[in-house]
Amino acid sequence: MVADRDIALNLRAGKERIASCGCGGLKVTLRGEPADVYVCSCQDCQRRSGGAFTYAAIFPEPNVTVTGEYRSWRRNGEAGRWIENSFCPDCGVAVFFHSEAMPGLIGIPVGCLSESEFPRPARHYWSSRKHHWLELPADILLIDTQ
Repeated sequence: MVADRDIALNLRAGKERIASCGCGGLKVTLRGEPADVYVCSCQDCQRRSGGAFTYAAIFPEPNVTVTGEYRSWRRNGEAGRWIENSFCPDCGVAVFFHSEAMPGLIGIPVGCLSESEFPRPARHYWSSRKHHWLELPADILLIDTQ
């Protein structure tokens, strides 16, 4: 959980980023630095992203503004808690998510930011499910499940 002090520091940081869907109809403005950055190789994240893992950043909800129309769907993750994904109804790109495990926080798929210099992940959840060819830097903490 993010401490109140950390949220205040992020708000003062002042950096602003915009995540967007493919057609640009759904945008999420993010202020400050992320509270967390991670990758996840659970099967649900692989399906949702269409790739070998998700690369996500977590921001305190007070730092986030959503503009545009979106639809949401909820599922129970492999750890048994719900995750609600929100996507553009026109192009279908998922731009943000909420999780029962992270109240007061919002997740953003880093690919929606189009920022090649975005901070690297600190940990890899569900590393036990990663594709055999995937090698991450040694300093990223591997967590077998979540």
